[in-house]
Amino acid sequence: MTSPIDPSGLSGTLADVVAALGRAQKPSGDQDESEPPLGTGEAADSRIRVRAVLPGRIENLELEPSVLRLSADELAREVESAVNAALADLRGRAVATAGQAGLGALTDQLKEIQFDAERQFTKLTASLVEAQEQLIRRAGER
Repeated sequence: MTSPIDPSGLSGTLADVVAALGRAQKPSGDQDESEPPLGTGEAADSRIRVRAVLPGRIENLELEPSVLRLSADELAREVESAVNAALADLRGRAVATAGQAGLGALTDQLKEIQFDAERQFTKLTASLVEAQEQLIRRAGER
C-alpha cells in the first residue's frame, strides 16, 4: 500500500517545525549543554579574571601580580568590574540554558502532535479510500 495522501501539507509543516526547534535547541558550541552554566569576566586589561557559577557564586579569581601595583581603590573597582562581568555572563548563559530546556519540552510535545496528526491523516485517508471503493462498487452494481 502506498503512503497516505496529506492534501493539507500539515504533516510536512509539523516536521519542519520540529526540525527547526531541534536545530535551535542545540548548544551554541562554546559550552556543552550537559555542563552547568559558567560565567567569566575580565578587567584591568585581562589581568584580573573571574569565573562565576550558579547560583551566583564566584568560583575563581585570578590576579596577575602587576595589578597589585594599583591603588587599593583602583584594585577594588577593577575586581568589582570583573566580578560583575562574570555574573552578567553567568546570568545570560543560565537564561539561554533554561530556554533550551523549554525548547526541549516543546520539541517533545510537537513530535507527539506530529505523530498524532499523521495517525489521524492515515485514518482519514483510509476512510476516504474505503468510501471511494464502496462508491465504485455500487456504481458497478447498477
